[in-house]
Amino acid sequence: MAKNEVFKYGQWLSLPLPLRGNDPAVNADPTLPGDPVKVGSIVGFAQEVGGKPVSYSIGGTTVTQDRNPANSLQPGWASVALVGAFAFPVTGWDAEAMGSGTPVYIVAANGSNRATLTTAANSDPFGVIVGQTTDGVPIVNVVQPVPGDANAVPDKAATGS
Repeated sequence: MAKNEVFKYGQWLSLPLPLRGNDPAVNADPTLPGDPVKVGSIVGFAQEVGGKPVSYSIGGTTVTQDRNPANSLQPGWASVALVGAFAFPVTGWDAEAMGSGTPVYIVAANGSNRATLTTAANSDPFGVIVGQTTDGVPIVNVVQPVPGDANAVPDKAATGS
């Protein structure tokens, strides 16, 4: 094994999400598992999201924790699948006029607007349609675009005085 190998499989990583609001722990409309995401030039689907409150009941008592302790993700971070095929609605896709191989683009989340996928080429590349589910939802295969986007997110906040 190479001594400089950090991740055996680098297609599922914890990444910092672009901040939507002033506090990563209290986004008005946070990224949810299954949402498409764009972090700098990286695209993928959120698997787990840090900072999400968790509620559960024990007997007649309901307990709410301020974040999910079952994962180690901090608020503002998500586990992101950078590969794979996911069923997700795509604006502009018509199963009768378009088919497998149709390019898909992402309109990144901004403020309280959730990320969306579209066939409009005036957005950032995300992947391609590889089929559809039995209920007509397109299946999108994630394809990483060429790096070079300037909106990369810092891994940690700057420190110092």
